[in-house]
Amino acid sequence: MSKFAKVIQTVKGEEEQAKVRGKSRREDYVGLKVYIPKELHRRLKLRAVEEEREISDIVEAALETWLEKA
Repeated sequence: MSKFAKVIQTVKGEEEQAKVRGKSRREDYVGLKVYIPKELHRRLKLRAVEEEREISDIVEAALETWLEKA
C-alpha cells in the first residue's frame, strides 16, 4: 500500500487493512521511469486523488488499453 493510500485511509478514518506487499518489492513488477510534462503530471495526480487510485494503476490500465489497440 502506498504512502498516499495510507494518508487517504487515515483522513477517511478507515482502519488499516492487512499490509500488502508494495509493487516495488514484487518479483512480477519492474520499475519504469518516464518523463512527462509538468502539467500532465499535475492532472494525473489530481485524477488519482479524485478516483482514490495509485498513479501506477492508472498508467498500467492506460498502457494495456493502448497495447490492445495496436
